[in-house]
Amino acid sequence: MPTVALVSRKGGCGKSTLATNIAAYFAREGAPITLGDLDHQQSMRVWLKRRPSAAPAITGWFGDTHGSVRPTMGASHLVLDTPGGLHGLGLAKVAVVADAILIPVSGSVFDREAASDCWAELRAHPRVVSGRCQVAALGMRLDRRTQAEDVARDWAASIGLPWLCSLRGSQIYVRAVENGLSIFDMPASVTAIDREQWEPLLQWLHEGAFAVPDVDEVPAYARGVPSRLPVSPAVLRVLPRLNPGDAAAFEPIPEKPPAITAFSRFVPRFLRPRSG
Repeated sequence: MPTVALVSRKGGCGKSTLATNIAAYFAREGAPITLGDLDHQQSMRVWLKRRPSAAPAITGWFGDTHGSVRPTMGASHLVLDTPGGLHGLGLAKVAVVADAILIPVSGSVFDREAASDCWAELRAHPRVVSGRCQVAALGMRLDRRTQAEDVARDWAASIGLPWLCSLRGSQIYVRAVENGLSIFDMPASVTAIDREQWEPLLQWLHEGAFAVPDVDEVPAYARGVPSRLPVSPAVLRVLPRLNPGDAAAFEPIPEKPPAITAFSRFVPRFLRPRSG
């Protein structure tokens, strides 16, 4: 069973966002996808409940790292979302079943340190050493107007961790999750920038873990629907028809000044000598 797992010891780095979008993309490509969730919060259950019936089918599976980390039967292609803080036996179990492991990394030094520890443990695993399990990192919510992406790339190179690409922080992902969708379920005119950023990641998965089967080999119930969702009241309720001019509504929210910059505005007030 081709399996890709999202792994990071730090919570809030974007594992669930990656898992839903990867699953939706390959479901649209015709692969019968199972979206697995090993986190006790079961965020994937929420997303699957919101997913429109008109969208390509994705099967949900829920487990935990204390038991089996793989569905026992019926699954063909597995996208596995894992809990934060995964290490030791739990991480080893995931490496045993995964053909590819993605480590999402944000711009924080805390993310990089947590990812470094995770990679140090993974790179010693026999399946990673032998190349049967490929591991790579990618940037999440990295602003290309800053040096954050360059810093992350240099960090990955310094520890020998393959780096794929960086994905921007955009409200399009928030909108998609709210409606049980992915950027690949939404109009291309709105998601063109984000889809372009995904290309290195998707190529890596196509060439490695996920080889999409011929459509004739895929059961009819698992085949994807056309990329434009049918116009029906149920779909319009969760995903209104968008015009190309609406793309501006999904641009990233302007970033606030760094906290240290904002804080520095107030520091002089406290350092100013008091009269009398």
